[in-house]
Amino acid sequence: MLLSPTIWVSKYGMNIAYTNKITMIVYPKEIILRDKRRIILRPLEERDIERLIAFFSKIPSSDLIIYKDDVSRWETVESWFISPKYTKVFQLVALKDEEIVAKGTLHQEGLYWKNTAEIKLIVHPEYRGKGLGSQMFRILLTEGLNHRFEKIVVRFTSDNTSFIRILDRFGFKPEAVLRCYVKDEESGQYKDLVVATYSFEDWMKRFELYRFLYGK
Repeated sequence: MLLSPTIWVSKYGMNIAYTNKITMIVYPKEIILRDKRRIILRPLEERDIERLIAFFSKIPSSDLIIYKDDVSRWETVESWFISPKYTKVFQLVALKDEEIVAKGTLHQEGLYWKNTAEIKLIVHPEYRGKGLGSQMFRILLTEGLNHRFEKIVVRFTSDNTSFIRILDRFGFKPEAVLRCYVKDEESGQYKDLVVATYSFEDWMKRFELYRFLYGK
């Protein structure tokens, strides 16, 4: 049985202890970026549909390749809330002054193995390189552990350098490269699609949970 951490929040910050209990994170959660901007993280809610549409409209289309559907359409975003086909395990949004600036998802859509989940993460270009993506990724990994998944999968194009840096930090291992699998509609260029995975069992065996969650 894997050892799970218990996390609790006080006025002095976030703490962690190793127990057999399920990981708990309290939302909404405030974080501070490297440029000192304060961001609120919380689960996605149905009232966020308009905010999501506005958010996706500001994201380069090449970054939206990870979605199989057109997320610029109202019907697509709305279906995430009302269609059982799009049931997500956990959806996280980052807000600055009520505007969504990043969205992360932990889901099993299209995956047939109950022990495996996939993470998708999109950050507004203005907020990249400031620690937001890394902090959200840590939380999504924690939620994956909380739901007792054994393996996490991510898919990304080989030119997504900011996401690659995050994955390298957490120790994801490339499993497959699909050559010229994705076509960028704007440039017409074909890009490689990389599939990488992470094993929670390996994570716990190395006793690196604290460093991955809250280390620098």
